[in-house]
Amino acid sequence: MKGTFLMTITLLTLLFGQTSTSIANLTNVSQAINGFVEKIYPKGSHYFWVINDTTTESQHEMVVDINTTLQGEANKEKDQHRFLILIVNGEFFGAQKIPLNAEVKCKKEQEV
Repeated sequence: MKGTFLMTITLLTLLFGQTSTSIANLTNVSQAINGFVEKIYPKGSHYFWVINDTTTESQHEMVVDINTTLQGEANKEKDQHRFLILIVNGEFFGAQKIPLNAEVKCKKEQEV
């Protein structure tokens, strides 16, 4: 009985420990993306961004394919852009603007 209790506590600790680490990493990624998008649009503007796809190159490196949209006046066309963003250790590292209709398949590089 005592052994089962200790095993259960250990498993729960491992499970919740990993979950909170993952949530912290997702929060950092979200903040990194939002920080980048804030820089490309005028201060005080209304915008949103959507993640299309992601891939992890390593434990510390992630490539994120996002669409961004600036919401302007009702009669104006929305300002839309698409980017591939590199996030390293939860922080924005770089971005490349790509065409909105580009076919991008985020996946790990393969050795030849």
